[in-house]
Amino acid sequence: MKNFIEGPWLYRILALFLSLLLFSYVNVDKINTTRQINNNNTQMLATRSETVKVPLQINADTDKYFITGYPQKVKVTLSGPNALITSAVNTLNFRVIGDLTKLGAGTHTVKLTQTGINKDIKVKIEPATIKVKIEHKLTKEFPVQVNVKEENLETGYSIGNPKISQDVVQVSGAKAAVNSVARVVATIDPDKGTKNDINEETLLQAVDRNGKTVNVLISPQTVNIKIAVQMNKKTVPLSLQKTGERSGYEYTLSSETEQVTVYGKKQTLATLTDLPVTIDMADITKDTTRTVTLTLPSGVYDSHPKQVKVNIKVTAPTGMTTSRTETTTQSSSESTTSMSQSQVQSSSSSTISESQTTDNNQSSESSSSSDSSSSTVNTNES
Repeated sequence: MKNFIEGPWLYRILALFLSLLLFSYVNVDKINTTRQINNNNTQMLATRSETVKVPLQINADTDKYFITGYPQKVKVTLSGPNALITSAVNTLNFRVIGDLTKLGAGTHTVKLTQTGINKDIKVKIEPATIKVKIEHKLTKEFPVQVNVKEENLETGYSIGNPKISQDVVQVSGAKAAVNSVARVVATIDPDKGTKNDINEETLLQAVDRNGKTVNVLISPQTVNIKIAVQMNKKTVPLSLQKTGERSGYEYTLSSETEQVTVYGKKQTLATLTDLPVTIDMADITKDTTRTVTLTLPSGVYDSHPKQVKVNIKVTAPTGMTTSRTETTTQSSSESTTSMSQSQVQSSSSSTISESQTTDNNQSSESSSSSDSSSSTVNTNES
């Protein structure tokens, strides 16, 4: 046994075993590869059907004619070898054509044809024919009209003037259809409660006088529209009014602020002609200035300014002025009477004084005369 292990036979047996193992592996892999190739070849050679939708190509003088009635896409069923069908479906490198190049104005039935499909593939087109209407083409220009659903705006808000990326567009189509177009509209449908400005890319639509869509081509088909959204506002004059006037007083009201800007519902502002400002005169008896906070009617949410100064000029009652005049007259009369009495008294005193002086002088003269006579008599006697 020891000689066997140490001898060459062990290595010979191991080499044989490894050779058999390698041979088995190579042959099994070859068999699997052959089977796969055979399966692939079988799949490639097998037939199947596939249905796809492809655009319909119309060949016509589109500068002269406008064509209607044909579908945008048609169904094409392809039947044939699996490989060819797979290639055709994946690439779609074929076309279905409706040839109208030799047809004039009118209604025509046209058979559809295909090009670009391998001859080993069976093709079925649905529909096989189309019925088209060929009309003389007309092109006109129309201004773009913007319609905004303002009922979706926040209460008290309205829109400004729209700014359109292109104001005028071209409308092309059948002569009768283009002539029936009344306007081209861009409809804006903002979210409920919108307060922010609008900036939208909008699809255009041609409509007749009844608002029904007309089948024409519009170039460009869309326009960008920007619209400012703001609170409804209106500038109205102030109406200064009085209440609680005192009897006999006259009041004149004025204000440096003649107009105010009010914000609110569109319908309310439409009927608002002025903004009343009422002043209570019950405790006013002299000229003054009052600062009044504006009272806003229902449907008006704000104003600018919010307060105004009102100048009030007061004219006192006529009776109060007369009473003052009479009092002044009486005082003047009493003063004049007092002065007259004083003058009379002074004059009387002066007269009495003069009289007394005259009497004294006369008495003195009489006494002197008497003394002189007496002196004369006495002298004679001597």
